[in-house]
Amino acid sequence: MIFNNVINHLKLWCIHKAKSYQQEYAGYGGVVYVGCQVAYEMEFKLSTLIDKSFENANDLREEVMGLIHIHYEPSVLRPQNSAAKHIVDKTNQEFCDYFEEVISRRESLPLADIPYNRVIIGTDATALKDKFRLIWKYVNTSYWFPLIGEEPVEISEKFFVMCDFFEPYMKQLERIIGLPQVHIYSFGENIFRPEHCIETTELIEYGGCETIYTDKDFLWAIYFSHEGTVSFAGSIVPIAKKLLLTEKEHWNSFEWNGEE
Repeated sequence: MIFNNVINHLKLWCIHKAKSYQQEYAGYGGVVYVGCQVAYEMEFKLSTLIDKSFENANDLREEVMGLIHIHYEPSVLRPQNSAAKHIVDKTNQEFCDYFEEVISRRESLPLADIPYNRVIIGTDATALKDKFRLIWKYVNTSYWFPLIGEEPVEISEKFFVMCDFFEPYMKQLERIIGLPQVHIYSFGENIFRPEHCIETTELIEYGGCETIYTDKDFLWAIYFSHEGTVSFAGSIVPIAKKLLLTEKEHWNSFEWNGEE
């Protein structure tokens, strides 16, 4: 059995919980950070269960409960004070309570309004990581074109613009690619362990990490950097150039102002 809708409701809870910490504990510094990290870690871990088959709801419960005490962030693994530990324990317990509520209503739950996002780990992630390296010459421990010292000469079709010039056309490009109907892969700096790739239906201009996207056939790539560049490679280049024709004067021109 696939429980994607249940899992997506749980992921939405995590997102809302993180935001509530930002509002409720504004000015409390570390407490806010710990609460947000617990919630976002759980959202990440739940994403590894998307499309996974379970024998029944009890098997899902066992899997989810096993994820609760798996943490990656040092401030969550070893809370610095009693207030931080209280937040970790409180968030875990509230999540458990909500899980039981959702699983009991699984047959009548409305469809969760959240984009498809599956975290890929293990051997599948390793295979995808190898393809990103072999085809796009990208590894997630360094920059990619145009920020690397030596350009990937093996990739003849490529160009970049600054994100400010691309942003007005982003939704158009997403429709051309076929999003959100089609699924694509992304790979980048790992916020949470283990190392992973993501199957998704959306482009995120910059989520705090260097990230590269590709179609499932690895025919094209789009790379967003912390320095505000967006690069295109492969079969998408003619499409992107046509879309960004009015911005031609900004093609392959690094115009970063140094601000995040």
